[in-house]
Amino acid sequence: MSRKTESEALFEEFCELHNLAWAPHGTGTVRTPDYRLTIGDSTVIVEIKEIDEPQGLNLAGVSSRVVGEHVRRKIAEARKQLQAASRAGNATVLLIYNKSDPFQAYGTEPHDFISAMYGEWTVRVVQGRIANAYHGRNATFREEMNTSFSAVGHLRRGAHGPAVTVFENTFARLSLPYEHLPVCIEAVRIEIENAA
Repeated sequence: MSRKTESEALFEEFCELHNLAWAPHGTGTVRTPDYRLTIGDSTVIVEIKEIDEPQGLNLAGVSSRVVGEHVRRKIAEARKQLQAASRAGNATVLLIYNKSDPFQAYGTEPHDFISAMYGEWTVRVVQGRIANAYHGRNATFREEMNTSFSAVGHLRRGAHGPAVTVFENTFARLSLPYEHLPVCIEAVRIEIENAA
């Protein structure tokens, strides 16, 4: 058995702290998601990815990045692992842990998740005025794409221990059981407006 990553240890600490019913998932011989979480009568399969490359991060000076790029990359990495679990009838969550930033914010702020999932925030200007605003290019979730993800979330160290925030995939084949989510899991429900 392989050694636990920092993010896996943090997730297990989160589950133990909040008395969540969890277990490791998979056989170890084939790449599968990391954990199985029981919420109400539902099984939720959880994959955890770490951001450990400091691309664009300069702790001693100016940093620059494309909003959502770090999250977008982890969604692409987790896609195949979560597809089989979703096809088997389970809700799925990708949790992302930011190991590269000591503040766990660079590339994993709420707008990074929403931009990665639904596209970059775009403003349409007509005759010098804002006509409308919407999520535009670089969306990784659409009605026909990445429907195996029920949600994507941020696993982080908080002031009172490990914390989890999940962002809903409105296009998911199977939704999370939001009505049964424990209060320790913050859920951000999304309403998407398309460009007119």
